[in-house]
Amino acid sequence: MKLRAAHFLVAGALLSAGCTVSFGQEIIHAVTGVVTNVDTSTHTITLKENDGTQLVIRDEAANHPYYDFDRTLRSEATDSTAFDKQGDRVILYYFGEGLQQRAVAVKDLGPAALKTSSGKVTHWDHHHHLITIKATDGSQQTFQLDEKTAVETPMGVVDGDKFGPHTGDQVLIKCLDKSGNNEALFLNES
Repeated sequence: MKLRAAHFLVAGALLSAGCTVSFGQEIIHAVTGVVTNVDTSTHTITLKENDGTQLVIRDEAANHPYYDFDRTLRSEATDSTAFDKQGDRVILYYFGEGLQQRAVAVKDLGPAALKTSSGKVTHWDHHHHLITIKATDGSQQTFQLDEKTAVETPMGVVDGDKFGPHTGDQVLIKCLDKSGNNEALFLNES
């Protein structure tokens, strides 16, 4: 009888342990554009995207929930509560969807225009982190990815060293042209 009671006690303990509340973590995403307004009174950042869309994202000033954010990308960015440069191009990191989007951090890219290319992946050199695309204009273009490249995927943002595209994937790449090398700053996997 005591053995049976012990079994019930152990089974009950295991069931109650499995029913504990676990809090989810937010997934960080990224978007690029030009900051047109930083409003500290309403805690919002307004971003103008390439297509002209105005995106207003609220800053989560008081409570940053637990989120999964790449350490290298985070170290290259400024906390969203401290960012105040209007007119600069940025990579804005956020979590949530629609009206629930909340800014987490901002990487300032400066006022200079970025080169934008889009097309289909034709080759991925995993060893050297080089991606070659057939651009919409028909040209073949190669870009260097590294740990500082923000790559927006359907599962959130990752750094370029952790990204592995497939031939035929549609991508949008924003880069700086430094001495003939296309150094990708942002890649959006469609």
